[in-house]
Parts: sequence; structure tokens; C-alpha cells
Amino acid sequence: MKPLRIIAGILVLLAICAFFLMPYAWIVASSFKPQLEIFRDVKPLSWRTFITLTPTLENFTQLFRLRGAGGAMVNSAIVSLCQVGFTLAICAPAAYALTRMRFRGANVVFALVLMTFLLPIESLMVPLYMTVAGLGLQDTLVGVFIPWIASPFGLFLLRQAFEELPRELDEAARIDGAGHFRIFWSVVLPNVRTALATLALVIFLFSWNAFLWPLVILSSPRNAVIQIAVAQSVAPGQLPNWGETFAGATLATVPLILLFLFLQRFFVRGIAMSGVKG
Repeated sequence: MKPLRIIAGILVLLAICAFFLMPYAWIVASSFKPQLEIFRDVKPLSWRTFITLTPTLENFTQLFRLRGAGGAMVNSAIVSLCQVGFTLAICAPAAYALTRMRFRGANVVFALVLMTFLLPIESLMVPLYMTVAGLGLQDTLVGVFIPWIASPFGLFLLRQAFEELPRELDEAARIDGAGHFRIFWSVVLPNVRTALATLALVIFLFSWNAFLWPLVILSSPRNAVIQIAVAQSVAPGQLPNWGETFAGATLATVPLILLFLFLQRFFVRGIAMSGVKG
């Protein structure tokens, strides 16, 4: 019975993987097909839907030549990396203060920060736009990432990781004459590298995939991020060029897949460590 259970489990896992990978395989295959071939192969569903025998790079060529996908990828990378860096620079000291510096009302402050999760992003668009525009950051890459660097999720994840560290490490460092900054930099941060890598990966994913806020705050094509560049491949009043759209979707997901493959062990360990204590 045990071998049968193993085989059944493997078949179930293969079915789940196929269920999630088939749409992406269709997108990737369609990105290398001309428009007519995409419509020809989509119905009836067959192996030709997911595999192309005559691949072409025309969709990617048009995407880079006409839609500025290369510059958009660079803009997305700049925005995402800056958002990751500033988020870590803000959330890490804040988490240290809430866990290592005992003061009255610390839990209240943390609860108030977490309550911002209840605010839908749509309700923040108008006040955020007025604030960023008032600072003169409209249609700039700084205006894309600056409203999101104080991340409640980042504070929550790092606070949980800091809480797991034994207080004896702090006490030993104080005996040696270390202050808060030395303890934070030399004792705490090296022991929460997994949580920091996890937060960096999650923030990078959120920033790279952002569409609504960049669409609101950016207006010039030279500052467009990759998500906007892909969306603008469908010109108003014209039939969608699905080959270019699929090529843009494929191009936009490649950096995320590579990043996750390199950091997946940190991501899994960090999420497991960030659970709320019982």
C-alpha cells in the first residue's frame, strides 16, 4: 500500500504543477508566435498551443524597438532596488526599537502600524498623488517608490524575527561596552539575515509587479516601468497585438523567476520564522 500512496502523491503533485504551469507555458510559447498562429493554435487545445515549431523573435524585437521595453526594464530595476534598500533601512531600525528598546505604548504603536493593512490601496491614491505632486516628485522614479518604503509588512516580519533572538546576546554585548547601534549592527542584523533576505525578495516582487500607482504617478514614456510598457503595447483604437503582450509578460517575469530561484531557501525559511508566537 505504501508504494501506491507514494505513486498517488507524485501523480497529484504532477497534476497540480501542470495546472499552474500550463497557463505560463502558453504565454511563453505564444510570445514566440505570430498573431495568426496564436489564434490558430488556441482552439482546439493541443500540444501546438504550448509548443511552437517555428519560433520568431519579432514580438520581442517590436517590444524593444517600439515600446521601449529595455528602458522600462531598467526603470523597474531602479525602482525595485531603491524600494528594497530604503524599506530595509527604515523597517530594520524600527523593528529593533520595538523589540529591544522597552517604552510605554510600544505595542500600541505596533498595532496602529498594522492597522494600515486595513486601508485599501484605491482609497490612498488621491491623497498620495496630492502629497507626491506637492513634493515635486510627479513623473519621477522617486515618486514611484517613496510612498511605500515604510512597509507595515516589513515591520511585522522583522519584528517577529527580532523577537526570536535571545536577549542574552544583547546582555553579553552590553557587558563588553556595546551601545544600541553596535548591538543592532553587529549582533542583531547578522542573526536575522534570513528574514532580511525574505523581506527584500517580497518587497522586490511587490515593487516590480506594481501597476496602478506607477500608472497614476508617471506620464512620460521615458519613465515608464515594464508593467506600464506591456500594458501600452495595446494601442487605443487598434486590435491588440497579443504576440507583443505575451512577449512583454514573459520578459517581465524572467527576473522574478531567476530571483526566486536564487533566494527561495531564504524565502521559505523566513516565512516559517515569521509566524506569530503562540
